[in-house]
Amino acid sequence: MNHQEPQPCQTNRQSEVCDRLMPPETGIVVVGHGTADPVGAAETADTVAQVAAILPNVPVELGYLEVIEPTIAMAVERLADRGCKKIIAIPILLFAAGHAKQDVPQALQDAVARHGLTVQQAEPLGLHEQVINLARRRFWEALKGRTPIQGGSEAMLVIGRGSSDPTASQQLWGFVRSTYSPLANVAKHRFAVSFVAAAKPSIDEAVTQLLQGDNSRQSVKRVVLHPHLLFHGHVEKQVDGHLEKAEIAYPSVEWVKVPRLGAAPEVAHALVDRGLACLQARN
Repeated sequence: MNHQEPQPCQTNRQSEVCDRLMPPETGIVVVGHGTADPVGAAETADTVAQVAAILPNVPVELGYLEVIEPTIAMAVERLADRGCKKIIAIPILLFAAGHAKQDVPQALQDAVARHGLTVQQAEPLGLHEQVINLARRRFWEALKGRTPIQGGSEAMLVIGRGSSDPTASQQLWGFVRSTYSPLANVAKHRFAVSFVAAAKPSIDEAVTQLLQGDNSRQSVKRVVLHPHLLFHGHVEKQVDGHLEKAEIAYPSVEWVKVPRLGAAPEVAHALVDRGLACLQARN
């Protein structure tokens, strides 16, 4: 995978702010979810390398919540060995659900307790401007070269990972509004959200609703699937499986998939911003 360079002007600004705010003997753990997929693992490592490049004067380590190493505990230990007494943890998570609220904080507390360190956790990426701008860019990349469809016969299906957290649907709709409401032509499309797992509606349910739910509507000629995902892994593979089923079930519909966010510079800059906001809140 090709390493992507962070944007120079923003990198300099963020580095200067960090140097001003960062207390001595403080390090950063960038927390990845963890995946056995080699592409997803490489994208995660690439993103963390970009964060480290933005903040050259700060110790930065990658720690995974589950599945693969280095674990969160290993990352904290490495920072302790480098002389750090305080930890800023920046989760590579899109929304505040179970991992951000429970699993990551618990793993961090267990890890820092072994070394007598303190830790402060930054907010997930959420609706950060850089993430929204990148999502729009991915949307336009997917439609590049395709003939515009007029008359309301194009539909959007935004797909989330899924969570038992009751705010999962609300957070995903917030992403939809922030990303697409400013785009007048796109905002006219019919929209639906769905989830890969743990929340309703499922992808199959949402597809059925979009294409069969209202016979009085003009027939849909194109469905744009926008999986709101960071990196490649089993969740995206499940989305691809549903897409293949939909293409077979509705052969007259044009199906377009928006690429995942990936290891783009925007993600790294958004993560650094979340870390800086955490520092500012403490100061």
